[in-house]
Amino acid sequence: MSVTAAIIVRNEEHFLPDCIRSLGDFVDEIVVVDTGSTDGTIDIARAAGASVTSFEWNGDFAAARNAALEKVATPWTLYIDADERVSLPGGGRIEQALDLTEHAGGYVRFRPRPGYSRYREPRLFRSDPSIRFKGQIHETIVPDLVAYARAHHLTLPMTPVCIDHFGFEGDQSHKVLRNIPLLEAEVGAHPDRAYCWNHLAEMLELDGRIDEAISACHRGLASTSEDGSIKDRMDRRQIAQTLARLLLETGEEADQVIERLLQEGHDDFATLYLAGRLALLRGDADSALRIGRQLTAIDTDALEIGMIAYDLRLFGEFAWALLGGAYHQAGRRSEAGEAYQQAWLRAPGNMAYLAKAAALGAAVGRPSDASQANPA
Repeated sequence: MSVTAAIIVRNEEHFLPDCIRSLGDFVDEIVVVDTGSTDGTIDIARAAGASVTSFEWNGDFAAARNAALEKVATPWTLYIDADERVSLPGGGRIEQALDLTEHAGGYVRFRPRPGYSRYREPRLFRSDPSIRFKGQIHETIVPDLVAYARAHHLTLPMTPVCIDHFGFEGDQSHKVLRNIPLLEAEVGAHPDRAYCWNHLAEMLELDGRIDEAISACHRGLASTSEDGSIKDRMDRRQIAQTLARLLLETGEEADQVIERLLQEGHDDFATLYLAGRLALLRGDADSALRIGRQLTAIDTDALEIGMIAYDLRLFGEFAWALLGGAYHQAGRRSEAGEAYQQAWLRAPGNMAYLAKAAALGAAVGRPSDASQANPA
């Protein structure tokens, strides 16, 4: 058994060296498909011993990914991007995480950006011509991989392999300009793709087009089904959460969206936090306090690896700020000041927390105190 890492790139000289270094001895080969780099990306890949081919970019990520798969000659493939890093706790080789005779592929423990929890991502799979990517953007192998597993009576287990993504750090304006047209085309052709609707709304928000972002959420909810796979339902829920957040931030009515999420049993932590914000807005300090305490009590190291990732600020900065507002609303000034101080300790760049803590009489600590801060 051997594994090839398949990477598509374009002007990734900043990220690619660390990606290749992270692969180390985990894989046997590296295939790099370049879609039009004008920097040192190709030279870096070749110097690292990767097999490099060119692919004329046509606005279709699946096509580029599949071009990379065509170059894979090993029994297994790991697909990874240049702005990601792979690791295997305890060392060893990636193929040791899977049994060739029993599995069609496996899920890795994926962190979508620093400060988020991990979730399941199907990145490791058999190199079979029936398994190919689909989707112009947010391309996926899941339909083909699941079909292959069922046809061959194989499983798709969770593996100890970890991948961390760093591409959301820094200026995202170039991705916004690129992604909005691609996402609009994708949801036009495949309106049932909830993940793409949610990402479209987020990109429109980043571009300052808030009304259009809210509209995209409404259209996404109307175009997707409540009866899809677990992943589909999770993605659809994220559309509703994005809509609720945008409505709260623009001062519009969010009650029905949040109440529907809660009624459907979608009482995950992101929904719970939104419910806390709504409670505070409605003057229900007791409910906001209950939710804030629940969130700050979560052991983030013990979060289950599920189908979605959580922004860890939900359990730290945001939850403590929620508590600060709730205590203040309840007339408990001292506790409000302490809560805002805890929020500031976790986000020392947010001077509003510090100002509120000081105004409420808290003995302001130091940002370095966050590691010793009481999480309860």
